[in-house]
Amino acid sequence: MAVKDFGTRTVRRSWTPLVFSGLAVVGALGALLFTVVDLARFERENAFKRAPTPVQRARYAPVARGEWRQVRANLEARLNQTLPLELGAVWATRSGQVCGLVNGRGSFGGLTAMARFYTVDQRPVFHQDVDHIAFQKAWFECRRDQYVMLREGTMEPGFCGTELGKRRCYAVRNGVRVE
Repeated sequence: MAVKDFGTRTVRRSWTPLVFSGLAVVGALGALLFTVVDLARFERENAFKRAPTPVQRARYAPVARGEWRQVRANLEARLNQTLPLELGAVWATRSGQVCGLVNGRGSFGGLTAMARFYTVDQRPVFHQDVDHIAFQKAWFECRRDQYVMLREGTMEPGFCGTELGKRRCYAVRNGVRVE
């Protein structure tokens, strides 16, 4: 490649730096495109699943309520509380699994407040029952597949999700209490 040096002389330059620079730019753009496509695929695979149509909900809701009756009986037996269960949100997934939150009220050796649970063969599974990572994966699947809502309620685990916690906790936004 001939380059004129301010019109006085012609200097011969190599194409190598230009080729390497071009390859680097093309490689960076290709990596960026791959990352964007991969991220979009990941987001699509892990997004909340679509809500059922009214026809699907009407067909599946009675089955889910029947499952919930059996799960609730197992939950009451497992927690063994003198007071009625205090429940947060409870829902069924497409696979028939029931997930939700329940106030443990000392059933686990202390005041545990709202605890997350999911079911395996209609038996409730709590965080302390299985490995942390296994529970988090199962809860993530439950949380993203709220097919039929069986009971409306709080989705907040811990003390602030309980009835007593609602009276004592307050919401904060940007360091200021929000009513």
